[in-house]
Amino acid sequence: MDAAYNLTVKKFTHCNFTKVIKLLLSPLIIFCFSSGAWGQAYSPGKINITNNLETFFSHHVFENAYLQFDKPYYAAGDTIYFKAYVTEGEQHQLSEVSGVLHVDFINTENKIEQSIKLQLDRGVTWGDFALSDSLPEGNYSVRAYTQLMLNNGQSEFFDRIIPVGSIKENSSSSKLIHLHLKTVNNKVDLQFFPEGGNLVTGIRSKVGFKAIGTNGLGVNIKGNILDNDNNEVCPFSTTHLGMGYFYLNPEEGQTYHARVDFDDSTQKIIDLPKAQESGITLSVDNESTSKVSFMIQANDAFIPSNRHKNFLLLIYSEGKTITYPFKLEAQTITLDMQKRLLRTGVNKITLFSKNGEPLCERLFFVQNHDLISLQLDMAKAEYKKREKVNLLLNAKDPTDSMVAGHFSVSVTEESKVPEDVNNEHTILTNLLLTSELKGYVEQPNYYFNDTSEIAGDNLDALMLTQGYRLFEWKQVMDTNYTPLVYQPEKALDISGKVTNLSGKPLANATVNLIPYEGHTILASVTGKDGIFHFSNIAFAETIHIALSAVNSKGHNSTMITYFKDAIY
Repeated sequence: MDAAYNLTVKKFTHCNFTKVIKLLLSPLIIFCFSSGAWGQAYSPGKINITNNLETFFSHHVFENAYLQFDKPYYAAGDTIYFKAYVTEGEQHQLSEVSGVLHVDFINTENKIEQSIKLQLDRGVTWGDFALSDSLPEGNYSVRAYTQLMLNNGQSEFFDRIIPVGSIKENSSSSKLIHLHLKTVNNKVDLQFFPEGGNLVTGIRSKVGFKAIGTNGLGVNIKGNILDNDNNEVCPFSTTHLGMGYFYLNPEEGQTYHARVDFDDSTQKIIDLPKAQESGITLSVDNESTSKVSFMIQANDAFIPSNRHKNFLLLIYSEGKTITYPFKLEAQTITLDMQKRLLRTGVNKITLFSKNGEPLCERLFFVQNHDLISLQLDMAKAEYKKREKVNLLLNAKDPTDSMVAGHFSVSVTEESKVPEDVNNEHTILTNLLLTSELKGYVEQPNYYFNDTSEIAGDNLDALMLTQGYRLFEWKQVMDTNYTPLVYQPEKALDISGKVTNLSGKPLANATVNLIPYEGHTILASVTGKDGIFHFSNIAFAETIHIALSAVNSKGHNSTMITYFKDAIY
């Protein structure tokens, strides 16, 4: 099924060195087609799902932070340089909602080592962390968030592990501490995910699974699926980073479990989800490069009481909604859709009952190959040490038109700073993949770097096993929204408390904010509780400041407590 339509398209482009992304922005669009069983009259009763979605996103503004670092790992004594981008919504447009970005450097004990507030200029800023020469070797992390993100918890934060080597031991990349630890077989966490959400008796379904070790990384396993009589039904084994899938046709009266065989000859038995005696399933075939196919199947027990009833299939594609209303006239209903109608990235398809109850749901990834091309030319092939380098950067969209955007370039010596391409974290992997999924995604750039059928199959296994986290339908249907606890910060604020040496709050004390670089000194007077505020502070560059205070009589026998919004 295809459709032609006209819409106004805005374009936003971004390039992460050689990784480039073109993102198209459009308003909410709803398609209803008539073909065969599709397009029948549909009355969702009192619940209007698409309207609820619009209302939900009008009350929930989502921001996403991404930091581009100059290197993948560092040594004690280095400086971590980064450029930060904050985007708004699922169209990934540079955000003008928040004006401040919080960035923390967190040590190996999960405590904040350094923390900075950066002023955002239309969603973009720069920053750095100077590492001490005595910093111990280990895996540190950098976390970034806006105050608005606090409303949705730390799962919304940007968080990147930063390996740091020790100068004393002359650490190289091979000596850095890695995340890969020895896995204890009997502590492997194995979970099964039937496609669409449920197994249904009499319907052959795809079942994804993921095995995670004690270190949080995927573990390779193999085993067999057994019925309740311990008869072998089918074998299974992981295909990529602890993930895989198999097909199962549950029989009436049977339950199923998995017997996992480990390399040390130990075994583990895990029950599979119980199949529904009466139910409906939703499956996705995403193998074609030009289209995606959907199949809805109802079993014999479901049809008699649900024939001719109204259902709704809804595809949510990064802010765009496509709906297909239909009546259940047959046990199997199929639909083909052109991928060019969908956004590049994680897409979500949900089957709803007439009353707006979500019955089945599935994630699938669309890659429309709509990236901009980047050509980097230099005036000459070789340069002398510290010689000025001239670069010519040409960025074009698929129609060969020039595009404008923000670009981040870092230059390192590959022999000294090697990097595994599959392990790279880019703006593509962040905005289009990892920010849309639950949990840690190993080797995210593998799914963009490898375009083979095998990689596509492994990406689909990832979609089966790591669920969507931006919103749940329960949130969308509940329109009694509570006010936001944390409002967006528009500019830098500094606040604190002034007390005497005994800890008693001082009223009418004068606090001076003194920039080191010769900017104007600012002053604030404390209230009865000793609290002071400096609001809407703006500097054109990164500066260091000092705070000083005197009491109401001009004496400096005071103490200042700086209020820092720290999250541990």
